[in-house]
Amino acid sequence: MSDYEGVVSMKRRMMVLVLVVAMLASMVFVPVSASAAKKVKILQVTEDRARIRLGPSSAYGVITSLKKGSKVFYLNKMKDSFAYICSSGGVKGYMYKGYLKSYGTVYSNQIYRCKSKGYLYKKPSTGSSHVAKLSKNQHVVVYQVKGNWAYIKILSGKGGYVKKSILTKAT
Repeated sequence: MSDYEGVVSMKRRMMVLVLVVAMLASMVFVPVSASAAKKVKILQVTEDRARIRLGPSSAYGVITSLKKGSKVFYLNKMKDSFAYICSSGGVKGYMYKGYLKSYGTVYSNQIYRCKSKGYLYKKPSTGSSHVAKLSKNQHVVVYQVKGNWAYIKILSGKGGYVKKSILTKAT
């Protein structure tokens, strides 16, 4: 083997080594950034007409009430026997923790709200059949984004596709 072939072979080995290190680094750092998002509990309402209140006791006014089976996001704040929650419609307030049970968990960076009314489609096409209507300010969970479409689930459990343009990060 000539000196020239030896140098080329060495350069190839170095390039392969650099690529392997880069791939390993990307595998290590991607999950770390994904895990930086906080987990958010989804809770299910166990009583019909469970009230969302302005404050953490029954002395506070009622904002609205929810049906049994409704899902809410727990906002990591408990005061006395009341949990601070956000309904699928974006209403934030306190609910008696005895009316709530654990349902599941998502990451905070998956929670979006609808900027306008829209439809949840069976396939990523406006020509596809509708799965559900979406309301302005409705909170949804985004699982995948592909082009102009996002695959989401609404808190009732229904899943489908929505135009990405009607979604914005929930606050």
